[in-house]
Amino acid sequence: MLMRNGINLVLLTAVLLIFFVYFNIASGENQKSYQLLPEELLNLANQKGCASIVDFYKDRPDIDPPYVYGYLPGPKEDSAAFWCQKEQKGKKKYFLVFMFKNKKYDRCNCPDVIEWQNYPGGLSIYKNANTTLDGFVNMNNSKKTVPKNVRLTHNAIRSYYDGLEEIFYCYKGEWLVRMRD
Repeated sequence: MLMRNGINLVLLTAVLLIFFVYFNIASGENQKSYQLLPEELLNLANQKGCASIVDFYKDRPDIDPPYVYGYLPGPKEDSAAFWCQKEQKGKKKYFLVFMFKNKKYDRCNCPDVIEWQNYPGGLSIYKNANTTLDGFVNMNNSKKTVPKNVRLTHNAIRSYYDGLEEIFYCYKGEWLVRMRD
């Protein structure tokens, strides 16, 4: 009887272990899909007619989130940037949206929505003050000259995944972008 109880205990332990391992793996895989955007950013996306990018983490488990807080000086939670998407005529369009709670920095004189053609990467704040505008292009007019020797004076937004980097920078009321792979 003692041997039988010991086997039952081992079997029960094994079943519970398998259950917990499976549950943790499954919940870990799904955790990111449930946390695509914080509620306040999701609400702003909805106001802009945008939705979360549901497949953002698909086949990209090590990517940064599709949002970042702290773009502007001050409390991190007062500014953010995030990716969202709209489906138009069966095609997905991607948008980089900016949130500003402090009206002092409202929009930094740049539009608060950027339409983007590439699939979005994970977002982070780019703060390298040694970076110049060399290699940046004006997003509204690619033929407009961008001064090459001007250094970044404030934060930029970096979108990155798998070797492709895009830096978005607001300069004199216009969005500039630099792409590298």
